[in-house]
Amino acid sequence: MMLQEFEKLTGIYPSGELYEAIEAAYTDFNGDKQAFCKAYKANKDALAETVQHAALRVRCAAQDKANAKEKAHAEQVAALEAEIARLKEKLEREEEWQPFEDEHNVSQADYEAIAGTPDVRELSDEEAADLIAKEFGFDRSKITIVHEVHKQEINRHRQLRSVGMIPRKALFDVWDWNYICFNVRGNATMGYEMHNGELQMYWR
Repeated sequence: MMLQEFEKLTGIYPSGELYEAIEAAYTDFNGDKQAFCKAYKANKDALAETVQHAALRVRCAAQDKANAKEKAHAEQVAALEAEIARLKEKLEREEEWQPFEDEHNVSQADYEAIAGTPDVRELSDEEAADLIAKEFGFDRSKITIVHEVHKQEINRHRQLRSVGMIPRKALFDVWDWNYICFNVRGNATMGYEMHNGELQMYWR
């Protein structure tokens, strides 16, 4: 029996899933198309209910299969992620990463010594830029005060990586006890540190 025939004889328009169950029931039905459609429409001997339950079982089985497949995939992904994490941890140990500070830059210990001075004053960006422009002759409009520097690590292969940022304020106590980190824009942006009145490049 064709779907169109069933629809015409019953006035019922089933989903594709339900019609597959209807076809299966019709195959087992003792009678012709007209008799089957009449019995289905009247739910004779709970025919329509039985068909709908069969369709529901098929749907549930398909959903269970899909859920099982999704669960297996999730478990596989979790296992792969755990293996990646294990390998990363192993690589981390083998590379022997250690804290690193470029000797050309102001160390964190030297900065903290200034920051810990009772009378030291935090400069605003405007004050710091004005001081830099006045003392070192940079174009004031091209100066940007930097508020943090990279926290770095180095491994046994001498490779560097950034593992975060360290706050650095613009600080001033007296002319030989101060710190400002800043950039100067030009054809290339250059980084500098003023440390205790002296100017030096900041190596990133």
